[in-house]
Amino acid sequence: MPNILNSSFWNTKRLLLFSCISTIVYFVLRTETFTRLHVPYGDENSFLKAIDNIEANGFLAEWMAGNFSPSFFLASYPFTLLLENPLNGFRIVSLICTIISVILLYNFAKNKLKLNGIFLYSSLILIINFLGYRIFWQGINDDFLHLLVIYSVTLLYNIHVETKIKHILFLGIIIGLIIGTRISAFIILPGYIFFLYRDFKTMMKVGAIALMVGFCLHAPSLLANKSLSSINKDPENGLTWAQLNYVSQIYIYENKIPEHTRITWEELQNYIDTYGSAHLPKTFIESVTFNWSYSIKEFFNELWFTLHAIFFRFFGLGLFVILAFSYKMLKKEKHIREELKFTKSFFLFLWSYTFLLCFVVLTSLEIRWYTSFIFLGILFFHQLLENPEWLKLKIKSERILNINLILLLIYQTKFIFTDSNLLSDVLRKVAPSIF
Repeated sequence: MPNILNSSFWNTKRLLLFSCISTIVYFVLRTETFTRLHVPYGDENSFLKAIDNIEANGFLAEWMAGNFSPSFFLASYPFTLLLENPLNGFRIVSLICTIISVILLYNFAKNKLKLNGIFLYSSLILIINFLGYRIFWQGINDDFLHLLVIYSVTLLYNIHVETKIKHILFLGIIIGLIIGTRISAFIILPGYIFFLYRDFKTMMKVGAIALMVGFCLHAPSLLANKSLSSINKDPENGLTWAQLNYVSQIYIYENKIPEHTRITWEELQNYIDTYGSAHLPKTFIESVTFNWSYSIKEFFNELWFTLHAIFFRFFGLGLFVILAFSYKMLKKEKHIREELKFTKSFFLFLWSYTFLLCFVVLTSLEIRWYTSFIFLGILFFHQLLENPEWLKLKIKSERILNINLILLLIYQTKFIFTDSNLLSDVLRKVAPSIF
């Protein structure tokens, strides 16, 4: 294997060129397959329903009722008014957020983490590959939320280098906007402690600003209904997502449905008609605390799924670099070099979010929930590869990049030529015996 990887054909620059071409093709074909999806897709229905309610009752009335995402709707509602189809307004906002995120990531990689040459190019290729996998234009608040997380990390880096009041102010506002984006985003917040715990005054200032902004965004619904405002995805027949997830998990354990899938609302209604709903949780909090044996078992199931089906898929061998660094940073915390202390804080942030997410999700963990952490994780593990002295890896960084790029080419080639997409569909018609 080493001899093969050392041959001129598999040199890193050539692999980067092949991967760049493959990633562009993959991105275009992936985007084309997204256009085939039913419109509106997934959670877009809930956001369009919120728009219908706003048109019927007024923006302030729906805000007081707590029926939409305050941060996202304040940013996107003007776009929905400008366009005939509100969904296009949501999707334009998502696309803008994605473009800004990529610009921030590139600037952070090049000017802050100082990635250069093959390490910079490799990280950008992996980012575009993940971007192609994700529905980057879907009209929901995902891309808006992940833009806020990415920007918050860049601000934290600025504070780490030189604490300035403007960075503290902006960071507090951004975290406040995160609080106002979706209730589930609260599991992101504990991870910020790992960046700020050494500077108590800064942490308190950021926290105070974030709470004020978050309170202002939720104030109408808090004052009117004593509840936080968020998109309501529950149907109008009294069923809840907590019930759907819980019964789905029962069906998974009974081998009635595959892992990481859910039953339909009709199947949930049939279940309740047969067995009743007294033994089912009704809220998100209840779903976690209702049956601790389920919750603990699912934590390990989701953690394993995260590691092998998400992190390895998009980090490749970078996952093992991250695990090695995470182990060493806990074992030799006092010996971490100054330039890697922020990197350490980020990976504590990553694992904090991962563990909390795996604990609160009972059935189908979605890759989109990790978007900003995957983007940033790609940059940080490339930083470790470019400065491998502290890890003392037994395999050269360039060889890790080579293997990663080969794995990426295999994965993309499979999609390009075997999965249903514009190119493979044409090839099957032209040469059905081959494809």
